[in-house]
Amino acid sequence: IIPGYHPQKIWRFMRAYISALLFRKKDSLIVIQRVHSSFIYSTLLKVLVSLRRKGTIYDIDDADYLYWPSKTIYSLAQKCHFLSVGSKAIGVHLSRFNPNTIFVTSPTPDLGIIKEKRNERFTIGWIGAFGGDHKQSLISNVFPAILSLSFNVKLTIIGVTNDEDERLIRRYFSLNKLLTLSIPRNVDWNDELFLQNQIVQFDVGIATLLNNEIQLSKSGIKAKQYLNNGVPVLGIKLPENDWVIKDGINGFYCDNADEFKARLEELKSMDDDRYRQLIIASRASIVEFDLEHYFSDFQKLKELIELDKE
Repeated sequence: IIPGYHPQKIWRFMRAYISALLFRKKDSLIVIQRVHSSFIYSTLLKVLVSLRRKGTIYDIDDADYLYWPSKTIYSLAQKCHFLSVGSKAIGVHLSRFNPNTIFVTSPTPDLGIIKEKRNERFTIGWIGAFGGDHKQSLISNVFPAILSLSFNVKLTIIGVTNDEDERLIRRYFSLNKLLTLSIPRNVDWNDELFLQNQIVQFDVGIATLLNNEIQLSKSGIKAKQYLNNGVPVLGIKLPENDWVIKDGINGFYCDNADEFKARLEELKSMDDDRYRQLIIASRASIVEFDLEHYFSDFQKLKELIELDKE
C-alpha cells in the first residue's frame, strides 16, 4: 500500500490498516518498507506493530538512516518482529536494535534477455542515479580510463537527470574522437523491459563503489543488473560487490583508473571464446539473486518467524 493524500490512497491504506489491526488473517505477514517520516502514516504503523508484533517485518535495502532522520527507522527496527536487510552492513548497524536480523538481498527480475556477443563498437555501460558518490566514483576511477582508450568505443550512461551533468560528461570526453556517447534521459525506472534491453547492449557494465558507509551498505544492485542479462562486470572490490563479482569468472576487480583501463583493453582484445565464457558465467550468477532466490529467502524468513512463535 503506497501512501498518499489522494482520497483513494487514504481509503486503501485505512482499509488495509484496520484489517491488519482488527481482522488479521492467520499466518499473514506485515511488511513495512522504507518508512522514515514522523507523521501520521508512520505513527499509525508504529501503533500497528506494537499491538500486532508477531509476523511483522521491517524491510530496508539502503542505509536510509544516513539520508533521513533516523528516529522512525530505528523505532520500527526495534518494534518489528524481524528485520529484512538488503546488505550485511545494514544488518550489522541495525542488529543493535533487533537481533532478529536476516540478510535478504534485493532481486533482479529475469525477463530472459541475455547477451549473445560483443558489439562491433565495444560498448561500456553504467546505470544508476548519476550524482553524489556514484558520480564521484565514476569521475575518479572510470572516466580517466575510458578517456585514454585508443580504440573505437561507445559509452552509455543511463541515469543522468539534468542538463548540467550531461554537459559535464560531454565536455570531459570531447577530446576523445574515438568515443561515442549515449546518454538516455527521462528514463522510466519502472519499465524493466526497456532497462534490460539497454543493459544487454553493453559489452561490460561498470559497478563502482566508494569506501564509505553509505556505499558499503548498498546491495550491489548495479552488478546484479548487468549479470542478470549476461553482461560481464568491472567493479571495485568492496563487500557488496565482492559476493556478486567473481574475479576472472564473470568480471574483474579494478581498484583505480589504470586497472580499469587495463581490463577494458583486455575485454576488447580477448578472443570470442573467452568472452563467451564470461557471458555464460555472468548469466549463471543470477541463481544468487533472482526472484526465485528472493522468494526462497523470504520463505526461510517466514519459517524463522513461525519457529519464534513456538
